[in-house]
Amino acid sequence: MRAVAVTAALAGAVAAAAIAASGCAAGGAGGGVPPSATRVGSTVLLDADPGGGARYAGSEACRGCHPRAWERWRATGHATEFAGLTGTDRGAPACLRCHVTGPGDPRGYRADGDGPDLAAVGCEACHGPAADHAGSRHPELIPTATGGECPPCEANRICRLCHTPARSPAFDLAAYLARVSCSGAAATAPAPQR
Repeated sequence: MRAVAVTAALAGAVAAAAIAASGCAAGGAGGGVPPSATRVGSTVLLDADPGGGARYAGSEACRGCHPRAWERWRATGHATEFAGLTGTDRGAPACLRCHVTGPGDPRGYRADGDGPDLAAVGCEACHGPAADHAGSRHPELIPTATGGECPPCEANRICRLCHTPARSPAFDLAAYLARVSCSGAAATAPAPQR
């Protein structure tokens, strides 16, 4: 347990330093990302495609090229968030916004099951719609919305959409990311030939 506490404390310090270095303002309802921002350094943020052209693929599409990241995600509560909803909550927009991927987006989760399986807080909940990336012979040329890395200020913005003070009063970005982050877990396997 001591190693976990030290790791979380170190991650918190690194996150704070990265936020300061990235130019993101700390705090605020938007998690520190100015509403007009589309990049932090060279990283494209999730709201960089307001036109909505990208499509979702579902987390299973990530598994072939990123098996370690997928296994790590599968072991988190995010992978089973939808299963925690019962009865009418399974159709309530206020519940779905934090228990599925792409809620309220016509390209995202669909209760009728038409489309990819997005009934979880999947890879694309953080990385953005990735069908073009996953379906490409050269996925490195089609980055996901957050690219390979997500700056702490953007991670805070994304996480805080659901982990609000009312729902997650003990939320600590560094500690939560230590449990759910797929950073460093990407596979080095070449893209599958299609």
